[in-house]
Amino acid sequence: MKSKKKPKVAFFALTSCSGCMMRTLDLEYELPQILKLVDYAYFHIVREDQEQGPYDITFVEGGVTTKAEVREIKRIRKESKYLVALGTCASFGGVPSIRDFGYQEEIMRYVYRDPSIFDNIEVTGIGQYVEVDYYMRGCPIEKQEFLKVLKYLLVGNIPRHVEYPVCFECRLNKNKCLLQEGKLCMGPITYGGCGAPCTTRNVPCFGCRGPLEDGNLESLVEIFRDMGVSKDDLKRMFIKFAGTSKKFRDLKVIQI
Repeated sequence: MKSKKKPKVAFFALTSCSGCMMRTLDLEYELPQILKLVDYAYFHIVREDQEQGPYDITFVEGGVTTKAEVREIKRIRKESKYLVALGTCASFGGVPSIRDFGYQEEIMRYVYRDPSIFDNIEVTGIGQYVEVDYYMRGCPIEKQEFLKVLKYLLVGNIPRHVEYPVCFECRLNKNKCLLQEGKLCMGPITYGGCGAPCTTRNVPCFGCRGPLEDGNLESLVEIFRDMGVSKDDLKRMFIKFAGTSKKFRDLKVIQI
């Protein structure tokens, strides 16, 4: 199945759970066809021997949490024609960034015998340090978006990012508005592109795809406050997936 003529595709993981990379393998019908077209040259989950770069397309999962990972992502960028942030951690910092909001020392003492051996820095997405060609948001990513992005890049095109909220897809799915029903839904300020699977199943959006660039955050915060949400709970809602994103960092009303 491996051929030198095939484009070389690589998958790297920084600080993450590997859930997004596993998602790319959860393609029962499409994966055999993909492997006819490309060579998964570097993918520690699926092969023992890893091929060195350069790579035609590189997917990176996970946030940047240490100085060593800063060096690693810069090296990966130099070896990659196209670089894709795979998931919310790589896009915004994700769940690991929760530690930056007053929890880091407590977590490090609890988990590690000697926390001093780590060179921790503020958790961010990979775009803080290198140029990213496409941000594939989500926790985890959507399989169909992965297929779309891979197809585009294989023919030398970069797909356009979705610029509408989850609410748009709720309307397409003819969902009832959970926010109007008094549920804490972050759909109005969260990037769409997922197909609204949560809200379609009557589960409020948790904001896993990160803050929409032109989302009215202050307005949603006021709605949540009117619903009786405490300041501490507001903070927890906004730092869950993308607290270190510039959009949420600037949200002074909840003092993130």
